[in-house]
Amino acid sequence: MRRTLMVIATLAMVAGACGGEAELDVADAWSRPAIGPNGAVYLTIEGGEADTALSRASAPAAVAATVEIHQTVIRDDGAMGMTEIPQVEIPAGSTVMMVPGGLHVMLLDLAEPLELGDTFDMTLTFDDGAELITTVEVRDE
Repeated sequence: MRRTLMVIATLAMVAGACGGEAELDVADAWSRPAIGPNGAVYLTIEGGEADTALSRASAPAAVAATVEIHQTVIRDDGAMGMTEIPQVEIPAGSTVMMVPGGLHVMLLDLAEPLELGDTFDMTLTFDDGAELITTVEVRDE
């Protein structure tokens, strides 16, 4: 009986680990070197079996004071600019690419310059409360 309970408990933990976060995959998180006050992070998110949305990104204070999700836009005067957006929709089974000139994660008020070869962790929070931590590499692209 004791062994049966242990097996059931183990199966429950494995089943729980298969939902939520496990359905999403984050790949190729990178940033260009930045010597000014701001930087940007680009990455790819592979959606899981259910629709979700990236609702927040964060980085340690040792990297940036503020982290926002941004979209590059063309303004009414034809100039290119950026605007903060509340979330990025990730439909089930889709791939969302955050790339220069499009969606990106903005690092505001960098604590120190981002130099080639640096790495740092960034936490992505989704609308269902799931969190994924990804390592961002500073490199030339």
